Amino acid sequence: MKNILHIVGGLDRGGAESYIMNSLRNINHEKYHFIIATFMPPIHGEKYIYEDELNKLGVEVIRLRDTRFSNPRDFEKQIELIVRKRGIDIVHSHIDFMSALSLAGAKRGGATKLIAHSHSTNNAKLKNPLKRVASNVLRRKLNKIATHRIGCGKLAGEFLFQDNPFTIISNGINLDTYKFDKEARKNLREKYGLSERDSVWLSVGRLEEVKNHKFLLDLLHDNFMNSNTYLFIIGSGSLQEELEQQIVEQKLENKVFLLPSRNDVNLYYSMADFFLLPSFFEGVPTVGIEAQANGLKCLFSENVSKEVMILKSSEFFSLHDITRWVKRLNKKPALDERTKHLQDKSVQAYNIKETVKKLEKIYDF
Repeated sequence: MKNILHIVGGLDRGGAESYIMNSLRNINHEKYHFIIATFMPPIHGEKYIYEDELNKLGVEVIRLRDTRFSNPRDFEKQIELIVRKRGIDIVHSHIDFMSALSLAGAKRGGATKLIAHSHSTNNAKLKNPLKRVASNVLRRKLNKIATHRIGCGKLAGEFLFQDNPFTIISNGINLDTYKFDKEARKNLREKYGLSERDSVWLSVGRLEEVKNHKFLLDLLHDNFMNSNTYLFIIGSGSLQEELEQQIVEQKLENKVFLLPSRNDVNLYYSMADFFLLPSFFEGVPTVGIEAQANGLKCLFSENVSKEVMILKSSEFFSLHDITRWVKRLNKKPALDERTKHLQDKSVQAYNIKETVKKLEKIYDF
């Protein structure tokens, strides 16, 4: 059995976290033993959202001191000690440029396979000139140390690895979980006092600046003439209070449902008519794949990688042209279109059973 250490910021809902969880739910645990090291505190309470499920899968979670910036050498040393004491064979790091630190520590600890995994096409910190210089130093170090490089898409791989070779492994999902569910749609609409005549918008993602949720509220405010429109935002994060304040200021309290991260989000895809992701940047967001697997009409900002488009019905709009968003959102899709995509080869390419096979090839090679 191979001992594998995943390194990720936290284990609440997010793109990298979803990828790790989907993989661990479908991989052969008789061949591999997994440990996950994190360094960010849980969003709610003392446990991460996924922690109990991981324990049931036999996956241990270790919490590190977050000394990436204050004492990088200490951060490397923590990884080194875990790798040496636990006899780790493979380290799979998901922390952007900082994978340079985790893989350096892993190498000194004796791990032989050092995997860097890119989940994004940009980084907000790069607006700062000093951090941009530091990121370039870390990128060079990372690409020198890594024995294997993985990108969730072409642009994400190029962002972190530049001209160095990498393997693309899609953010696979369980397609059956996200199939359109007519009964769930009916039940959820009844729960929130909505009818089939109402138009429901949905956005799923961390409540952080990069996800640009404020744009959604502006969009709804501009579309207020349509009294049958409602917005559901599902996620947790540091901007919750700001969003709640904006909702009150724009008098949208009866139009917006701000819900915490949840494990039944697949049902909300079925309830909605539109999925909106107006992010400032994204790699290949798992939520976008989930929504399309449901047959949901998706509108993305132009800053989201076009690689996320697996259904031709998905569209991309500029954040500077709110009129186009509003115009499109006033055309509610026909419900009978929701299941016509199920045999689409581009959808089947995201079957988690197939993407896990690609990952196992890297672990086993």
